[in-house]
Amino acid sequence: MKFPQLLFPLILLVALSGCDNPAPAPQRELLVSVRPLALIAREIVAADMPIRVLITSGDPHHYAPTVSDRAALERAQLVVWLGPQMEAVLAKQMAQVPPQRQLPLLAAGGYEYDGASAQDPHIWLRPRNAAVIAAHIAERLAQQQPQRADIYRQRARDFSRQMANLQKVQNRALWAYKGTPIAVTHDAYGHFFGPAGVQIHPLSDSSHSQRGAKTLLQLQGAGDGCLFGEVPANARDRQTAASLGLRYVALDPLGTALPADASYSGLLAQLLADARRCLAQIPDQAPEQAEGQRPTGAAD
Repeated sequence: MKFPQLLFPLILLVALSGCDNPAPAPQRELLVSVRPLALIAREIVAADMPIRVLITSGDPHHYAPTVSDRAALERAQLVVWLGPQMEAVLAKQMAQVPPQRQLPLLAAGGYEYDGASAQDPHIWLRPRNAAVIAAHIAERLAQQQPQRADIYRQRARDFSRQMANLQKVQNRALWAYKGTPIAVTHDAYGHFFGPAGVQIHPLSDSSHSQRGAKTLLQLQGAGDGCLFGEVPANARDRQTAASLGLRYVALDPLGTALPADASYSGLLAQLLADARRCLAQIPDQAPEQAEGQRPTGAAD
């Protein structure tokens, strides 16, 4: 029987012929860490390339990429993330991604922090910061695709004008509650309320240190107000609000409950609507007088 001897050259021939066909090129894809960044990136890339969100559930601070996520990180044209201040565990994997194929937004700089903690990485909750994020994404894509550079940069300029207007609308809507006691389970909301001059009282901060005892003392007997937590609503936050005599509403800063076709403006509109669902129940505090005292920068 000579079949084994004849079979080996045949297998070798097939294997060598396969070497002549290169592996297909990886799909061009923009990878982002959290959904709000995808909403902003969509304003720049439109339908030019697919966008994939890595962290679709759970806490971004503690997210670790799966095997399929690691493969996506290796083949993505660009990975947009906030940085180790926000995605601490993901940072270990990002160390293996070439610098030219990743954009750590916090390191890129140029953001506003007035009314928020200077260490708070939740910069997307401020429309003017969303405009800066969009500009960083547009510039990196322009470097990667010079033939489309003008298109990306023009989209970023258009989005920046939209965000300037959205910031004014949001500031006007929130400024009336400047004197309202507002407790939050996380100081990320400083980027949302801060530009309107609304002070918040965080129960914890971006470093996850608890400062609830001090905040609780500040809020005891402070009057009618709101406690804002994060979705899903839970009994612990509800009980904390009740002990302080505050109303309670859970907000969705990551847009987890938004429809698939949602926009960044839709995310901010939903946050504002949910916040006012609580704030609107609080009796007005002489709005005509408050409007006359409104500082000029509150709606700029």
